[in-house]
Amino acid sequence: MTLIMKSCFVSLTILLLWQVADVAEACKCLPVNLQEAFCNSDVVFSASVTGNWTFENGKDTFGNSSKYIEYDVQVIKVYKGLNFTVHEIYTSSSSASCGVTLDTADTLYLITGKLQDGKVHISLCDFIELDYDLSISQRLKLFQCETFGCGC
Repeated sequence: MTLIMKSCFVSLTILLLWQVADVAEACKCLPVNLQEAFCNSDVVFSASVTGNWTFENGKDTFGNSSKYIEYDVQVIKVYKGLNFTVHEIYTSSSSASCGVTLDTADTLYLITGKLQDGKVHISLCDFIELDYDLSISQRLKLFQCETFGCGC
């Protein structure tokens, strides 16, 4: 192999690896505690998930189809931010883009999320926990934050 061919091969390999690094994005967020999540979220509520379906929502920046999951929910209690009725919440269908998988088997979740265009969106970066997994101190903190706001 000539020196020019080797040089071209190395250059192409570097460009290919650089492009793959751009495409291989993953969900990145630090774990948050309940108080941080409460204060940084637009909405906090408890809800049971009654169903879900996946839909395509256009293309991402690389031309790949962008899929989302719509979870049908029944809101049980609102702790922050919802002054309208919510029947569904949205998340990415891929955990690599911070999508959340929720169980629909009569489980109750404490959910924090963001409002975008009047819809509730959740991600792995939010605080989403099964209600029965909340500790006593987390329940107390939730009550304090609901009562006193972010100064809790």
